[in-house]
Amino acid sequence: MAIDSTTIIAAIFSVVQQLDQAMPLWFQQGGLIMWLLLLTSFLTTVVTLERCFVWLHYYFKKEHLPLLDCFAYLNKKEKTKALLACQRLDTPALNMLAFGINALPFSPNNKMESYAERKIHNMSRGQTLLDTVITLAPMLGILGTVLGIIHSFNILGVQGVDNPTEVVAGIAQALVSTAMGLSVALLALLPFNLFRSLLQKLTLHLEGVGSEFYHICHQKSLITNELSEIMKTQERRSRTAKDNEQEFKYAVQKDSEMPYHYEFKEGTDEVKVNLHDEMRELHKTSQESLVEMYTSAINEEKEYFGVDEIELQKRQDTDRQVQKESFRKNTR
Repeated sequence: MAIDSTTIIAAIFSVVQQLDQAMPLWFQQGGLIMWLLLLTSFLTTVVTLERCFVWLHYYFKKEHLPLLDCFAYLNKKEKTKALLACQRLDTPALNMLAFGINALPFSPNNKMESYAERKIHNMSRGQTLLDTVITLAPMLGILGTVLGIIHSFNILGVQGVDNPTEVVAGIAQALVSTAMGLSVALLALLPFNLFRSLLQKLTLHLEGVGSEFYHICHQKSLITNELSEIMKTQERRSRTAKDNEQEFKYAVQKDSEMPYHYEFKEGTDEVKVNLHDEMRELHKTSQESLVEMYTSAINEEKEYFGVDEIELQKRQDTDRQVQKESFRKNTR
């Protein structure tokens, strides 16, 4: 297994040497930095070609007529025909409208915005790599130049000033990497700015289509959130019932002829009956007065039956005698 790995590594190394020998002399003198710049230029070319194909494919699709048909059907409140018009072509704007129509009669804001964000993100693929190459390529070129100048001054320090030809040639070769880095950065900068402007136009186009769709939906009352309407209706009814309950409680409490206070539990048929505070005091006073009357009656009965009968007879005889005497005096 180790022999096979060594063989593979040796084969790769031999292929790299052959490629290096096939390159021009100025490229070979740049060393590893030139290979890195070549790799970045290759990636930039691939991304640029792929993005150009995507944007050309998008602009060759004529979505203007399907958009007009979709908006015309929405003005007529024909959602099925509008959806069929959106499904004619596979474009970001038509797909976004299809998501919005499928969400009706509920609010389509979230679905349409999430789809637009995903589509814009997909259309911006590769721009991060181009932006990185724009920054990285000049830095690699400058690094190659600095390394070449260091090598030239090392030669100058070893051989002296007698032979400056090699030193000048080394500095000139070192500057080649800087030029290569700037060329790769320009190769990435032009398509990066082009794709960024196309992406901004697409974003504005999606915003305009979405605004037109919202305007038509609100104008034709296509967005009616039934769930929220039901919740609002229930809340309104519960508020009305609560207000009626408060008014009824107030009326019962103010009515002095009704001794009881009724409390209704919201959402159920339970009724709680209590005496008013005034009636409780009155009831308590009535009970106390009845107890006092009963106690006084018992005391009077005890006093009446506790008198001696002989003493009572004497009192009666005395009263009769007094009445007779007063009668005699009056007759004289």
